[in-house]
Parts: sequence; structure tokens; C-alpha cells
Amino acid sequence: MRRFGYCRVVLATSLLWLLLDVFLLLYFSECNKCEDSKERSLLPALRAVISRSQEGPGEMGRAVLIPREEQEKMKELFKINQFNLLASDRIALNRSLPDVRLDGCKSKVYPEELPNTSVVIVFHNEAWSTLLRTLHSVIARSPPRLLAEIVLVDDASEREFLKASLENYVKKLGVPVRILRMEQRSGLIRARLRGAAASQGQVITFLDAHCECTLGWLEPLLARIKEDRKTVVCPIIDVISDDTFEYMAGSDMTYGGFNWKLNFRWYPVPQREMERRKGDRTLPVRTPTMAGGLFSIDRNYFEEIGTYDAGMDIWGGENLEMSFRV
Repeated sequence: MRRFGYCRVVLATSLLWLLLDVFLLLYFSECNKCEDSKERSLLPALRAVISRSQEGPGEMGRAVLIPREEQEKMKELFKINQFNLLASDRIALNRSLPDVRLDGCKSKVYPEELPNTSVVIVFHNEAWSTLLRTLHSVIARSPPRLLAEIVLVDDASEREFLKASLENYVKKLGVPVRILRMEQRSGLIRARLRGAAASQGQVITFLDAHCECTLGWLEPLLARIKEDRKTVVCPIIDVISDDTFEYMAGSDMTYGGFNWKLNFRWYPVPQREMERRKGDRTLPVRTPTMAGGLFSIDRNYFEEIGTYDAGMDIWGGENLEMSFRV
């Protein structure tokens, strides 16, 4: 009788474990299906951000601090590009960044049919890590259907790694990347004009060679141009520390202006503009002048207003020149 009772206990326990195993198997298989469906529904750029490890130097835009024993080496390398090259080289080329958008911006829905863009980037003796981090950020955080191509214009660089090594690297990036080489040093404006003339996208987006695009950077630029092709759109220009490469969000409460010496300056957004937007900071700011280095413009409109002035020799004049043309 005791043996029969023992067998019943063993059988009941085994049955309980069997039922538990079946339940867990069904639960996690359904969960995986949900996760697979959820994963497929995410934008590729968002998937890349989620899947990236947030550990490591500079991840999530954190500062990179160089140990005391390497300070001298850091100072020597700083002279090459006038930023902390030692810190930059320790950061992943596709590092993660925080989403610094306002909550209202994150929930905005943009039209499916947006114009595509060519991204034009000029470089001269740029550091390997900063140039490639710019490229990776553009590719990872741009919807593929909107990114027609990236056009790199080399303004007569002398560094060997920016030649064959760069050409071989960009072939593996999965999007069309073309490298144009200026025969002699021509300056930022003429190099940009070369890139613009060779580009094929409906919109031209100019970027610097040492910047990083965050999630959702491109759609609002193109959406404004879809509404009115004569709109020229600038993103908020955030800050990357030249010392620690910490990523710091810029202010949406400033806009471009100029003083009586015709120097471009940032000024607080006036009250009249806040009232026009009814206090909604997710709406674009109308600005009298703009930074001439980072903006999107309809290709045909760029040509209609005369493009850049090819006679511009010194950096900085394009800010007001482009603004007055627009």
C-alpha cells in the first residue's frame, strides 16, 4: 500500500512537470512570434539602435576620458585635426546616441511619399574615425528609401588612408557612396558645388565631415520640402565636444541672425515667433538667416537661386550668402 502511494506521488509530480513544460513551451513560442512581428515592424535604423550594446567608450554619447598617463599622447594627436583624436579612435564607428527629441517630435507621423536625398559631404585630411562615424550615422539612422546616395568630395587630401583604403571601405557600406576627388585644393564652397552637380537625389543635403546624425533626423527635413519645395530646412545643430567627444543636445530656442559687421550669430527665438507657433516647440522656426553648412534644399530650387557663389574663398560667408539668396 505504501509503495502504491509512493508511485502515485511520483506520477503526479511527473505529470505536473510535464504540464509546466508544455505551458512554458507554448508561452515562449508565442512570445517569440510576437517579438519577431514587433521586430519586423521597426524601422531598420531603430533596430540598429536597439541592438547596439550601450557599453564601451562614448556609447550613448558619453564622454571619453583619457587616463593621466596618456595625456601627452593625447595632446600630440590633438594637433593633427584640432580635436581629441585619441578619444575619437576609441569610440565605435557606429556608436549609440541618445534620442534627444522632444516627446512631441517622437510621435509625429510623416508622409510615406517623401522626396529622396543625396547627402553631400566635403572633407580635407579628415580623421578616419570621425569621417566614417559620420557615414555610419547617416546610413544607420536614415530610412533606406529616402537616402539616394552619399557623395563624398575629397578636397585634395594628402593622407594615404583617405585614398584606396577609403574607397575599399565605402564599397561595403550597403548604400551608394561615391568619392569625387578635386584635382587641387579648391575650398569648401567649390568642393560642395562639385558634389551638388554630381548628385542625383531630388533633394541635396549638405553635412560636415565630422558630425553624427541622431534618430529621426532626416524625415522632418524632407517633409518641409515636400510641403513647399522653396523651403530650405536646417536641423538643430547639436554639439560634440572636441575634448571628450561627449554628445550634447543643442537648443531649439535659438535661431540665426547677423550683426552690423555681417557676422552670423545665434540669437534667442523672439516672442513673436513663439506666438506664431502658439507655444508648440515641435513646429519649425522661421529664421532670417541660417548656418550655411548643414541644410536640405530642393535640387531645382538650389539651381534657380544660383547655388553657392563659386567665388567664395573664405569659410563662413556662405551663411549669409545662401540666406539672402533664399
